[in-house]
Amino acid sequence: MRVPEQESINLVSMVMMTRPERLTVFKEKIAKVDGAEIHVASAEGKLVVTVEADSQRALLQRIEVLQNLDGLVASNLVYHQVS
Repeated sequence: MRVPEQESINLVSMVMMTRPERLTVFKEKIAKVDGAEIHVASAEGKLVVTVEADSQRALLQRIEVLQNLDGLVASNLVYHQVS
């Protein structure tokens, strides 16, 4: 028997980095990921991104999409909250 997931909000913040010359295209790719929002981006290619989903499974899928974006140099999960 499968137990349904409870409705909740899952939120993570991430620091992501791309090469400065790829920043514009990289931001466009992030914007296409459902639940992802860029809060700040520096000219050096560093971005603070939050990702929100209504289940852990959906959240992990979105993080995986972000971590596989072409142009990503580094990505660090900074914060995770479930409410």
